[in-house]
Amino acid sequence: MITIHWLFSILLGTSHAATGAPAPRILTMGVPYKFSRIQALVEYHELLSKSFEDIGYKVEFKPIPIQSSHEMLISGNVDSVSYDDLVDSSGREKIITTSFPIAITRGTVFFSKTRPVKEDALEKYRGSISKNNSILLNHASKKKLKFKQTATPYQCIQTVIEKQSDFCITVHEIGVTALKDIPNGKGTIVYAEKPFLKMPIHLSMTKKYESDMPKLEVALRKRLKGDLSTYPSIRDALNTNP
Repeated sequence: MITIHWLFSILLGTSHAATGAPAPRILTMGVPYKFSRIQALVEYHELLSKSFEDIGYKVEFKPIPIQSSHEMLISGNVDSVSYDDLVDSSGREKIITTSFPIAITRGTVFFSKTRPVKEDALEKYRGSISKNNSILLNHASKKKLKFKQTATPYQCIQTVIEKQSDFCITVHEIGVTALKDIPNGKGTIVYAEKPFLKMPIHLSMTKKYESDMPKLEVALRKRLKGDLSTYPSIRDALNTNP
């Protein structure tokens, strides 16, 4: 899907040149490494890309190294980040954030089918959580869970498969779709039905795009209230009443 989007962007650029219309402005967006292997992330970023296109921007994805997307944004390495759970407070004066969550999802506990964990006694086990999910890290620390931080949700689940961790806590839709691509993941990794934590997800940009935020929110509202059939992996989590 991302490849198609890239090709469409090239064709669109050619079309603009041919018609004399202004070329779209470039906006960089921080994304996890190899995010295209996780369908939920592909669909989410496709929704954001189309919303930015609606207001005259072309999104260029820039992989985020092993740090949080918030840290990358306030450092000025990217123009925007697709994930902001509002927990990180440092540098907020440098950025702007959508006034409503684009998605309202949940953190889910994933574990091995052959090594089940007790959801109400997670403190007895070893866990993993993606570094970018500050809201999950914060809640897990409050519950005094023992866990290590991983670079990506994909790696988080992989630690359970490789028996480095007893559980992984990540965004529900991301974990579910990641299992389809992880070797030995499907059928061996299951998840708890009870949510670990509710998670509102916003988009943030550097302050220089402040004047464009109202237009972006209009575009997002229109798409979130429209046909979401092309986003089957994340449709249930999208905020359809922003």
